[in-house]
Amino acid sequence: MKRFFYVLTGLAALLLLSGCSGRRGTVEICLVATSDIHGRYYSTDALDGTVRRGSLSRFSTFLKRQRGENRNLIYIDAGDMLAGSVEAYHDMTAEFYEPSLAATIYDRLGCDAAVLGNHELGLGGEVYMRFLDRCPFPVLGANLMIDSPGDFLPPYRIIERHGVRVAVVGFTTPSVNYTVPADILGTVVASDIVGSARYWMPVIRNREKPDIVIGLLHSGFDGNRFAAQGVEENAARRLATEVPGFDLIVFGHDHKPYKGTVDSPDGTPVLLLNPGAFAENAAVARMAVSFRRGTLTGCTVEGFLADITGEEPDEEFDRELKPRYDKVCHYADSVIGDLGQVIDSRGALWRTTTGMDLIHYHQMRFQTAEISLASPVTAGAMAGTGPFTIRDAFRIYPFENKLVSVMIKGSEVKDILEYSASCFYNTVGDGAGTLLKTGDVNAALNPKAGSGLNRFISACGIDYTIDVTRKEGDRVRVVSMSDGRPFDKDRYYRTTLNTFLAYGAESPLFDVPGITRDYIRRRTVVASGADMRYFIISDFYIKRESGRAVTVPDYGNWSLIPEKTVRDMLSSDTLNIILR
Repeated sequence: MKRFFYVLTGLAALLLLSGCSGRRGTVEICLVATSDIHGRYYSTDALDGTVRRGSLSRFSTFLKRQRGENRNLIYIDAGDMLAGSVEAYHDMTAEFYEPSLAATIYDRLGCDAAVLGNHELGLGGEVYMRFLDRCPFPVLGANLMIDSPGDFLPPYRIIERHGVRVAVVGFTTPSVNYTVPADILGTVVASDIVGSARYWMPVIRNREKPDIVIGLLHSGFDGNRFAAQGVEENAARRLATEVPGFDLIVFGHDHKPYKGTVDSPDGTPVLLLNPGAFAENAAVARMAVSFRRGTLTGCTVEGFLADITGEEPDEEFDRELKPRYDKVCHYADSVIGDLGQVIDSRGALWRTTTGMDLIHYHQMRFQTAEISLASPVTAGAMAGTGPFTIRDAFRIYPFENKLVSVMIKGSEVKDILEYSASCFYNTVGDGAGTLLKTGDVNAALNPKAGSGLNRFISACGIDYTIDVTRKEGDRVRVVSMSDGRPFDKDRYYRTTLNTFLAYGAESPLFDVPGITRDYIRRRTVVASGADMRYFIISDFYIKRESGRAVTVPDYGNWSLIPEKTVRDMLSSDTLNIILR
């Protein structure tokens, strides 16, 4: 009798556990995802006081409401969260002894899993390891490894909601192998996403027995800017169509909001969601998981993109983070030195300017460069004389580009300048026609110039002219090195570029015949740990200590010729603000 009582008790306990597990009937699970936040943590930009369309403060309001409506909620992020705003920059350059701001915020939001984006890896190990060390949730990297799969970051995470086992598998675009200099990327290697998924999917299925498998990618939908290197940058579509087993794929990187389905190899539709950039949208998926006697019998997945821009900022979020925000505002306002001359990049397409001279000044100092190659980073006037603040530094140089020293052949330097000239100048004679290929120089958009002013490249360290009366490909004449030495087209010169020109996915350098990504990687000597803005800020601090104002050399090392023809034609072109 006693034995019978124990059996009944055991059966009751099993039934009770089975009921609590949730593996019966239909379980509803809600997944919410963000991507490419790029440091938009606060609702108000500390640089200019503007209210942002999207921010994690607004997203927090949305997420709270979703949690109130869905008790089985999962929140994940698809990467590029650490760079792109003043608060992110302040955190990684001036808050060494504070906990990572991003890790603090994502912890507060209750993030369940994330992946590293290309910008995280581009910041270097010191920055992203500070973030990883403070994350209470796993940052995944199924295709990131040092020596073998899974030895750098966990490849996946199993998340349980009401008895349902959800596997989230994380991937980062392998384009980082070519967009991040080797000494910044370190020993980390990003392998092909589809190949890595084929490796890990059987492991996850056999070892973890998940009910749902979600791919979390910092990789766009489709398209490849690295085909010549055998690297697939954007692999979300191909992952869904070639690797069976995914129920949902959440992706980012290309900044293009997307919702759609594609068929997996077994014909099952797979939902793909991309929330887009800057916390202006969130991806939301509703998953209905059905069980009978504890066994999975079906799973339906539906999703949509939710507009976050109409959400009110979360007052509790803002209040808790106000001390950190106030420090960022104080940082942006802080005077770091005095500027002894106006910094102005207007006119950069046809003369040397103080804005470009400032960039070349710092690039020539890096690794005792012999030549500097640079593009304008802004089109208008930037800073006047007098007290100079961190805010001014962001206006002068808005990007976190690092510097790279590359050995480039003299003839190739000329080829680069020839290509740049072909993008912006018509061949003219006798004052007929227009000099510039676009009248709206402020936007600088025309079919050949592609994405704009970043295709215009000027050089420092050499004296040269561009003759606009000659045909394309035969306009640039290098007179000499600027120190008077002869310019040797067969000699390799220590040349400084920023990481966008040397490694960027959209760098115009690789449209120049003979210049390839593999070539640049092989010829790279070293990359800087700090970014260009950091060099600019440090120079102001150093000169302030000795009571000096910052000025830049007037290089005056290149010009458009014939001078009269150029002058006459510029006066008749529609040039907008940059002419002044």
